[in-house]
Amino acid sequence: MHVGPTNSGKTHNALRALAAARTGAYAGPLRLLAHEIWERLNKGQIIPAGVDVTKEEVDEDPEINFDVGPQPVIRKDVDKRYARPCNMVTGEEQKIVDLNATLISCTVEMLPVGRRFDVAVIDEIQLLGDSDRGGAWLRALLAVNAEEVHLCGEETAVPLVRSLLGATGDEIVVNRYERLTPLRVEDESLKGDLTKVKKGDCLVAFSRKQVFAMRKRIEQLNGVRCAVAYGRLPPELRSEQAALFNDPDSGYDVLVGTDAIGMGLNLKIKRIILKSVSKFNGVRKVPLSSSQIKQIAGRAGRYGLHGDNAGGFATTLEQSDLATLREALAEPFKPLKEARLTLFNPTYQAISKVLPRSAGVLTIADVMFYVSKLHPTCELEEMQKTRKLFSFLTELQGDLTVSDQMVLQLAPAPTADLATQHALRVAARMYSENLRVKLMDLLKNANLLGDYKEAVHVVARRKEGWNYQGALDALETTHKVIVMYLWLSYRLPVGFMDQEEAFKLRDSVEKAMQDCLELISAVEGNQKKHKKPVVSGEKVAFKTRAQVYAEAVQRRAQNAQAASQPTYAQPHSGAKADKPSTATQ
Repeated sequence: MHVGPTNSGKTHNALRALAAARTGAYAGPLRLLAHEIWERLNKGQIIPAGVDVTKEEVDEDPEINFDVGPQPVIRKDVDKRYARPCNMVTGEEQKIVDLNATLISCTVEMLPVGRRFDVAVIDEIQLLGDSDRGGAWLRALLAVNAEEVHLCGEETAVPLVRSLLGATGDEIVVNRYERLTPLRVEDESLKGDLTKVKKGDCLVAFSRKQVFAMRKRIEQLNGVRCAVAYGRLPPELRSEQAALFNDPDSGYDVLVGTDAIGMGLNLKIKRIILKSVSKFNGVRKVPLSSSQIKQIAGRAGRYGLHGDNAGGFATTLEQSDLATLREALAEPFKPLKEARLTLFNPTYQAISKVLPRSAGVLTIADVMFYVSKLHPTCELEEMQKTRKLFSFLTELQGDLTVSDQMVLQLAPAPTADLATQHALRVAARMYSENLRVKLMDLLKNANLLGDYKEAVHVVARRKEGWNYQGALDALETTHKVIVMYLWLSYRLPVGFMDQEEAFKLRDSVEKAMQDCLELISAVEGNQKKHKKPVVSGEKVAFKTRAQVYAEAVQRRAQNAQAASQPTYAQPHSGAKADKPSTATQ
């Protein structure tokens, strides 16, 4: 285990061990991180363990999105000496560099636990306790088939991991890391005065609505441009906004975001400002935990970005919240109490075999919930969030197999996102009735196509006074549904057949969203277009899973054709060749 606070360099040794492994896997929380590891391994930019280099010998990449330390880990330039073929597999995208590649980079849900590895890296292990995705980390921890497993994350996960692995016989070695730069709480808050916001600041709010309200106010008062980062924004656009904020010449001097700013982004934040120390949880306002406050405030003063020992600062917008911030940062980490257990398809299939054929996923889930015996440190995922969807799928069960229902239930459609949930229900009904779902038909039947076209029209015309905020909302929803469609296209490829069209439309929507963010601004003037790749250098050549499949089909057809041609036995050396018979001819 490699544990420590933000900006402690805890992923340093894990990444180097992975780069040196004969076979290995990286499993992380975000597609953006999986993509970065995939690209850097293929380009040889991660210095393998056992290779001794000094900082003077390596031109380090300042755009690294991982928590690495003062020793050189990531090169800026391509180094073919260390290049390793690596494939990428995430829920919505697969990039195949080599079918025989021995390295894989993936999101944690896609970790192939049936495959043997020398080294596996599981990032952000503290997400074991996450109410929505924790089950994926638990599965990865207990089922990964590796000689050596590197777990990177917070100190909070150590007791829980020890308890879970107590019966496995695994040896656990805990490496603890200290923060590389100091983090200081300022003596005063902003006292509600947004004119005190300055270059290098990041204001953290807790809803998309608050983010845009704060952005507008700061731009009006201070005449500076603000980059934004929030959960509904696609990872690629969050990375682009981060690049704008990091570039001192872009004109984007301030970042306004939700608590989604932290994971997977390289941010040159000098000072974190908390708008509040509580947030709405969907039912009521609840105080932030000390762990959440530590995670957010710890983003300030990343090592090497403001001078090696410059450090970072944290404060609050309101004076009444400053004491809470100070107490939270001084408080020791509270250990995680329990890990989440997710209902995976094999479990559903096993339970369904002992139930009547008419039993749907809702009945199967209830059996799992009420009959299961769990490890004392495990808790089943919350059923209330998915119960309505279970009920809906049960209504369609006459036309859907249990396996189909399970796939649809797991599709990435957050329960709080009503539009995406509606689109999932529409997709499920279309699939149950026709066994095929075309992308544009889905958008039309979910009442999204008209709003999407109108949003694209509004952004393209770029007229002053138009409702760009409404256009952005429509584009975000469309993007969520496209991502959901891509996810389903990998699991039900015959039914969700428009994968190539979905990729093209996703790229178009992201471009329109980027333009829309540019237009929603209170500051006039031309701004620098900044399309900065996460990793520099030449692109990595790859094939999609569909291309690999198409080539395999083509080869099979060619082999079948070759096998159907007449062949003649070759005579042994020195033997007299016989003339083929008429029948053979």
